[in-house]
Amino acid sequence: MQLSLPKSTNFTLKILTSLVCFFFLATPASATSLVVSPPRIDLEGKPGDSLQQTIKVTNSSDKPITLGAKISDFIVQDDSGTPIQITTSASGRYLASPWFVLDQTDFTLAPQETKNIIAIIQIPVGALPGGHYAGVYFSPIDKTKLDTTGAIVVPQIGSLFGITIAGDIKYDALIKDFKVTNNVSEFGPIDFSAVIENQSDTHIKPKSNIVVHDMIGRKLLDLPLDELNIFPFASRTLKGTWETVWGLGRYTATLDVSYGPGLVASRTIYFWIMPYRLIATVAIILLIILALYILIRRHLKSRDDHRDDEIDALKRKIAEIENRQN
Repeated sequence: MQLSLPKSTNFTLKILTSLVCFFFLATPASATSLVVSPPRIDLEGKPGDSLQQTIKVTNSSDKPITLGAKISDFIVQDDSGTPIQITTSASGRYLASPWFVLDQTDFTLAPQETKNIIAIIQIPVGALPGGHYAGVYFSPIDKTKLDTTGAIVVPQIGSLFGITIAGDIKYDALIKDFKVTNNVSEFGPIDFSAVIENQSDTHIKPKSNIVVHDMIGRKLLDLPLDELNIFPFASRTLKGTWETVWGLGRYTATLDVSYGPGLVASRTIYFWIMPYRLIATVAIILLIILALYILIRRHLKSRDDHRDDEIDALKRKIAEIENRQN
């Protein structure tokens, strides 16, 4: 079933999700006072289901922290997967934040204390099949007093939810690009790069691997790539390295990407490993040896010819002496 979006929502969504990658929670280095677990949560459900998830929030500092919790839809706009909160109107068909209810929206954590926050997710009966995304974010509220040493600096962090609603979900993905750093390399290692675009109704976590064969069809490598979540209508770059040093000739690399139930995308490229400087050095050495061989052989032949001339002259002199004696 192909789902259509309102033009304004679809346009906004395409702008916001351009080059989007999904599902890594990037916590700044300064956020050492607050730990939220798990940072990423994948859930599945059906329209009308009620889901429950526990989020653990820990104050690892030596000061009490008063926190507020809020729920927001999100996207990701960089290749590192940093989540960006967006408004409900911009989230379009991927809306999820109105489904959440928290048992606590503000609370105080004593030093080294952990609290369990319960999130109830009530999936509407009319929820569209596919992926829906929201985060539960925690940040200090006005009750928190920060001292001059900055011991309690807590940026906003949280847990990201990806909720897949069962139904007629469209799965589709394509390999936008697959290449090696250099089409002709003198030596290894060989670096591969692939760009996968998710055109599904939900996020995917494709299983990808690269198989390399040599000129005579021998399988030399089966290289699995990292399994990374990719947001709908977004791309992500996967990288891998063939840790080889020596090679000679043309090689074939085939990328297989399994992204949905029985669905696989494939792409094949060719590259060369040609140690041309080594080959040139060996060729020069062989030419020098050949030249020396030819020179020595000519010298020996010339010397033999000279000796033959001397023997012939000596024979003539002997013959002349014998003739005189007779």
